Amino acid sequence: MSLCLRKVRDEDMDLLFKWANDDSVRQNAFHTEKIPYENHVKWFGKMMADDNVYQYILCDDTIPIGQIRLNVEGNEAIVDYSICAEQRGKGYGVKLLNLVKEQVVLDKITSVTKMTGQVKYSNMASAKAFERCGFNKKELADYVQYEFEFADAQICM
Repeated sequence: MSLCLRKVRDEDMDLLFKWANDDSVRQNAFHTEKIPYENHVKWFGKMMADDNVYQYILCDDTIPIGQIRLNVEGNEAIVDYSICAEQRGKGYGVKLLNLVKEQVVLDKITSVTKMTGQVKYSNMASAKAFERCGFNKKELADYVQYEFEFADAQICM
């Protein structure tokens, strides 16, 4: 197994559309309705042009396993990730979150000192992944917020 992150490319648009509309992904999303293709195409173009968005594909050798996106707002990176249906339950969420911590350093996203993920209470798999990666848990009214401070922690695999 040779895991790595690579930046999203134009040819990943349809793969990301497929993953985003997976029933489980929609169920765990804050907006649960299916995404029309036309909306995805517009969103993808804006995302690719936005200097404050970093999106990666997790690959096992050359096989795409999942995606992670960082929306940078000031010193905070808001995390959104998913694992493809065929690869869930194999620990890839933990590996993906740990790899993206390293990627922030490698890509010199120097403004980021904190990563934040928001998880529905019903999404136990994602909650466990954030907790195993050293994110601090904050229970809020509608979801659980996970925060990782780069200054306070070591990046480890």
